[in-house]
Amino acid sequence: MKQKYLILALVMIGVTVLFFVLSGSLIGKKIKQVNAIDKQIKIAQEKLNSAKILNQQLSQFALIIDNSLTKQKAFNPAEVNTFVKNLADLADQNQIAVLAIYPKEIQGKLGLVEQQYMLELNTTYVQLGRFLSNLEALDNIVKINTLDVMPQMEANSNQNKSKTNTGPSIARYKVTLELSVFKVQREV
Repeated sequence: MKQKYLILALVMIGVTVLFFVLSGSLIGKKIKQVNAIDKQIKIAQEKLNSAKILNQQLSQFALIIDNSLTKQKAFNPAEVNTFVKNLADLADQNQIAVLAIYPKEIQGKLGLVEQQYMLELNTTYVQLGRFLSNLEALDNIVKINTLDVMPQMEANSNQNKSKTNTGPSIARYKVTLELSVFKVQREV
């Protein structure tokens, strides 16, 4: 009788070991499949993220192209006023005092429409750098023709010398900026 129970116990142990070995190998195969699929998902996610970034950059470029194509021979007043407002908003964002902004119409070259703008600003060096960076980021083709920077003289320089200085004074500049915005005429 002991032999029958011993054989039964060995058979049960053998079946249990066989069950764990088979299930372990099946689970191992499934884990390898899951890891392979996970790797494919990660690669696909990276491609998707790259495609999103590229799409965003290309859509910004497409906007610049759309803004720089025209069928007209000159800028219309609404476009001029919109760009003047954009310049004023940029100056306001950078806390720059605008002394004057005025557009100046230029006779464009063949197939090219040009509109010039003159700006007079009262600003610091850092504010001017930020303003120029923001100007570069606009969705138009912009060319800076001249940039004239002159230190601004203080009206009360004698009074300021007699007062005690609480800290370094910030140098202010009068900046005259002449820039052009271009559009390309579409062929009809």
